[in-house]
Amino acid sequence: MNSPFIVAGSPQVDCVNDPGGAVTQVVVQGRWDGLLREEASWVLRACVAEAPFLVLVDLTQLQDPAGESGSTWRTAARYAAEADPPVSVVLCAVPTAVRQRLSSRGGDQAIGLADSVETARAAVRGPDGTFRRRHMALLAQPAASALARTMVGDACLALGAAHLTYPARLIVSELVANAVSHTGTDPEMWVSVRGDMLHLAVQDGSRELPRLLDLSPGRWRPSELQQGWGLRAVTAAATAWGALPCRRGKVVWAALAIRAGAPT
Repeated sequence: MNSPFIVAGSPQVDCVNDPGGAVTQVVVQGRWDGLLREEASWVLRACVAEAPFLVLVDLTQLQDPAGESGSTWRTAARYAAEADPPVSVVLCAVPTAVRQRLSSRGGDQAIGLADSVETARAAVRGPDGTFRRRHMALLAQPAASALARTMVGDACLALGAAHLTYPARLIVSELVANAVSHTGTDPEMWVSVRGDMLHLAVQDGSRELPRLLDLSPGRWRPSELQQGWGLRAVTAAATAWGALPCRRGKVVWAALAIRAGAPT
């Protein structure tokens, strides 16, 4: 069973996912040390797993006078470049010592540098032609899951992934049902093809993250057990799944390999 990539965010490492634009912005701040390195590395790995086309890393508030974080950014960028699909990583507002450390070891084409997040966004062209997507805004009503199933079935046909219709319908049905029943907010859904992956994303207005529960008898109320079983079904069906903060709540996403043998 694959572990989900669930990012809660913290005062030192936070991120904002844009499911429609396939861009994630990560903010890393505070004094660089071993704990911050571990947290930043995990969050970046989780962001890459979601298969955006771009990850922006904002280092405006990073305190790293010795430039020790340079190796972490280099490793993360190479990991992202080798992913399927490849993910671009751009470091924004890089502290002088970090920039010097990066340049002293030779240029690395996997890492992009920008003076600010705004500059990086302005320079981005956007996803290429392989990024095809469908979008639907839903109401927080019991019928939302049925509408989501219909939409994703049509999207699978249109996007050349008809063989994934059953698992895709199962996944979005569970994610939309959870969004409606546990947050009471109107969800939005995106279906897209990113490289060799069918990407499913459901956004709702709550920052409360999904949990995989220990389903031992007597531990949870029936409503909680229903969510627990639903997320385990998502775990079983998806190649990978997780959750990321976004500007309006959170995004719960899942990916399905379009062809046999695609990376997990």
